[in-house]
Amino acid sequence: MSDRKVALAFTLFIHLVVFGLLVFSWSTDPTLHKAPVVPPHVKATMVETSKQKTPPVAKPTPEKKPAPKPEPKPKAEPKPKPEPKPKPKPAPKPAPKPAPAPKQDKVPEKKPAPKPEAPKIDEPSIEEMLADEELAMEKEVEAGADENKEQASNADQSDVEVASYTDAISAHVGQRWRIPGNYRNRDDITTRVRIQMIPGGEVINVSVVESSGYPDFDESVMNAVKLSSPLPVPDGPMFNKQFRSLVMEFDPKVAQ
Repeated sequence: MSDRKVALAFTLFIHLVVFGLLVFSWSTDPTLHKAPVVPPHVKATMVETSKQKTPPVAKPTPEKKPAPKPEPKPKAEPKPKPEPKPKPKPAPKPAPKPAPAPKQDKVPEKKPAPKPEAPKIDEPSIEEMLADEELAMEKEVEAGADENKEQASNADQSDVEVASYTDAISAHVGQRWRIPGNYRNRDDITTRVRIQMIPGGEVINVSVVESSGYPDFDESVMNAVKLSSPLPVPDGPMFNKQFRSLVMEFDPKVAQ
């Protein structure tokens, strides 16, 4: 809008200047005082020109071409190694000839010595042979009786030792047995348990063999045995034979 006003004002200014020059020249030139011949139908038209600013045209930026990748150099193929020439096999050595066996001198054969004649022994009679057999049988019976007596005495001694250790185990467990109050004074309930141990008396497992009929009483027996580990046990063969897997019976009297 401002450009249009400027153009209009500029046009009026030009017209005024032209009009002023015409008036000035007309007033000074006598020839111009004559009535001018005005051509018919002369029209003047005013044209407004607007100065339009043309936007600058952006120059296209040239596209950068990617640099060509260098071609990979061809790898030099390794030259095949020359195959080694086979070495000539050495000629087999001739087998050595066996040395001739030395000649053995003939040993004169020894003639067997004559066997000495066995002295003649008088054969015992049947009665003597029977008597000897009876004597031998009596000796065997006496020896067997002595052996049985020795075994019986050893068994008695072994039973005494086993009984002493089981009493010690029972007393040891009774010190740590906490019997439920309603079973403390009863004498009609018992629980049999199997105690599995390792050398030294350490308990590795306790299980009920014969229940008392009261699960809480049975459970108190097993807990007491576990708390009493290790138990007093013998060493050596007696432990392996009698105490590695021991079955014992517990009643409320043990804890009293």
